[in-house]
Amino acid sequence: MVLANAGDHVWYDNTTGGEFDLMVGATVKAADAGQTQLVLATGEEVWVPQDENSKIKTMHPSSITGCDDMIGLGDLHEDGILHNLFMRYSIENDDRQTMIIYTYTGSILVAVNPYCLVPGLYTPETIESYKQHKLGEMPPHVFAISDNAYYYMRRDKANQCCVISGESGAGKTETTKLLLQFLAAVSGQHS
Repeated sequence: MVLANAGDHVWYDNTTGGEFDLMVGATVKAADAGQTQLVLATGEEVWVPQDENSKIKTMHPSSITGCDDMIGLGDLHEDGILHNLFMRYSIENDDRQTMIIYTYTGSILVAVNPYCLVPGLYTPETIESYKQHKLGEMPPHVFAISDNAYYYMRRDKANQCCVISGESGAGKTETTKLLLQFLAAVSGQHS
């Protein structure tokens, strides 16, 4: 059982045993002897009775707002990973210009398909900004992965491979096009 105070960030375990049940990130809005009021990351408010306080668990500070590289998450479990992606993607509003769709897990890039064009994300200026930077020096992006592969291909004079995987409709074809767009730009082989 966690003793929570107003303003604390917690995990709320409202699972029922279903296949897709997850703990949800929440902020304690009010806590008294009888119950705890939580505001979930989705904006929904719930009251947790005292006899169910075991469903509230402390959240590691790294999970509160999300991080660029999930290796740094203190709550490294499925719920923490999905919460991190949700927090980075939603950024507390629906402004498509601030949406963050890319997140690292070490040298692996995780992309959340926004199913829309995100303005400014793939411009020639963005390509230029990712040229000749080591992985992790810039925010997560498919261009960073492309530049990393290009750098090691030239340095080691050896072939490189980028694995792009995902379910149907996840954006594999678009990601491949973006990777090739970057490689064409940095190699000077525009078509």
